[in-house]
Amino acid sequence: MDLLSQSDPSTAVRNTALAPVTCRENKSVCIGEGKKLTEGNASRFLELAERLGRRLKQPQRVLTRVAGTRGGEHLRTGQVVGVLAIPGQTFEILPKIAGDDCSVRRALIHMIAVAHNVPLAEGELAALGSQRQSLLELVMALFVRRLATAVQRGLPRRYIEREEDLGLLRGRLNVVRQFTQLAVRTDVLACRFDELSENTPLNRVLKAAVSRLASIAGNAANQRRLAELAARLQFVGETPNPLREPVRLDRTNTAFHNLYHLARLILSGDWQTTTAGEAMGFTLLFPMNVLFEGFIGRSLQRVLGRQRVKLQPRELKALVDPLGSHLFELHPDVVIQTCNGGTPIILDTKWKKLKRHDANLGVKGPDVYQMLAYARRYGARRVILLYPWHKGLAPEPGIIEMWSTADAAEKVVFDIAAVDVGEPASIPAMLHRIVERTSPLR
Repeated sequence: MDLLSQSDPSTAVRNTALAPVTCRENKSVCIGEGKKLTEGNASRFLELAERLGRRLKQPQRVLTRVAGTRGGEHLRTGQVVGVLAIPGQTFEILPKIAGDDCSVRRALIHMIAVAHNVPLAEGELAALGSQRQSLLELVMALFVRRLATAVQRGLPRRYIEREEDLGLLRGRLNVVRQFTQLAVRTDVLACRFDELSENTPLNRVLKAAVSRLASIAGNAANQRRLAELAARLQFVGETPNPLREPVRLDRTNTAFHNLYHLARLILSGDWQTTTAGEAMGFTLLFPMNVLFEGFIGRSLQRVLGRQRVKLQPRELKALVDPLGSHLFELHPDVVIQTCNGGTPIILDTKWKKLKRHDANLGVKGPDVYQMLAYARRYGARRVILLYPWHKGLAPEPGIIEMWSTADAAEKVVFDIAAVDVGEPASIPAMLHRIVERTSPLR
């Protein structure tokens, strides 16, 4: 999953000076005195976003300064959602779907949780949906609540081998050290022993996430809970690179598995930015097309089973050269095995708004040709292009159009389908209906 996430813990980014700026993707916010977004903060947000792009050579721009249609300048968002935080303010980007900001935040958190394998209970969603806080504070609230509940039962611990010179024997004697370096010392023994410790890789990752969030929390309740958690983790060591800690998830720390995934989500991702130079702030951003793809893929695995659903398989290639080397890797978003062992179904997601009155609904030719290439190489007889649903597209989500290839001998059913991203809890059932339909063509 592609994610932009960065912070500099040396900077206390307190988001209390100015109200958070909220904007939808591919929309713009006015810049200027008397506006929510001042010239100075607009420049800081833009610089933070540009550093992300330069660092990662990412073509998709998070923010762009543009001229307004009625004069003045605006900061325009790209097809990215999430939050940027600088000292004194946050800039929140929500997906362009129907609903008020609170309901859209709730839907976005649901999508992020599913895509990044952090299951949410319905009670948690209800609690988050009732709060009028920014996305950043809601993510913090989710993490600190879960971690506080988990640590009440005790932090996971493990035995760590230690060596220490003691007056009495503990564990076993380090013979080599005793008769070399301590040969003239008769008052101490070189001991080797195992000690049950909280200083584990898993706990170091959790502590790093707490430290990072404590530097940017603006909500008083989150600040208080983070301070309490920091005190509870005081005997856990610091880590220079939490994402490289050799964490082992097993039956002894089951209660912390989802917390670990959430901590990694907070700490970093595939679009890791730089911490070099001047402290810039914090970002937790998701390219919307990648988030949509991940959410749909994970939802399909939950409703159909992991054995049937493969996400971005890369085992096949399109061409072969005269020497037998395979060229041009194919990686469809989802390959679904049918229940009866027949040919697979290929599904690709597209974060694009289709329009009922456009030619071919606005489905792009290259997307169709790509799906036909997948179908030929995988031997599929059905492919699905899945889009976000809106009221102007069809009366309800589901299969919008059912096309088929013109080749009668090897006909491929080509479904255009849509799901309501504003109601993510309803999507697994809708995906099941789309995939398992019994009539291939009208």
